[in-house]
Amino acid sequence: MDHPLPWLKYVAASDLDDSKTTFDGMAVASPTGDKLGTVDGFIIDGSSARPYYVVVDAGGWFRSKFFLLPIGHVGLKASGPSLVADISKDRIERFPGFDRSEFEKLSDADLRRMDEQMAAACCPTAVASVTIWRIEDQPHYRAPGWWDADFYRPDRVDESARSMSGATRK
Repeated sequence: MDHPLPWLKYVAASDLDDSKTTFDGMAVASPTGDKLGTVDGFIIDGSSARPYYVVVDAGGWFRSKFFLLPIGHVGLKASGPSLVADISKDRIERFPGFDRSEFEKLSDADLRRMDEQMAAACCPTAVASVTIWRIEDQPHYRAPGWWDADFYRPDRVDESARSMSGATRK
């Protein structure tokens, strides 16, 4: 099955250009300062490098739980590099889990269901107004002013993917 939104791709934070900002392992906190996790990566538009989600590793003793945090709910804290979500920890705990290795296999219905679960958890009064699922039209995904499209380096992502698969460059 083809990925329903092939323009969206997962990019590990370590594959971004970190000359301006290092996102890999950056803390993600709630408005009250509760730790939500650390940045693992982003779901971006592969052609424009516009982010739609932050992939957050919520940590854990024996295994990590990953979740998607809609980019419209995240700000970059100027004092000490970290991301701050405008969603409380108890609401985030209701977000569905996310499996990076399964992202490419998600159907349109799977993505829609995840989006609806996130919207219901973070903004329960806004859920009723979402009638058409068009990711780019939802306030959850408004483009952040702190993001620089130059963070995304396709050459680094391609090289990383090749090294993980054991392929060599010709």
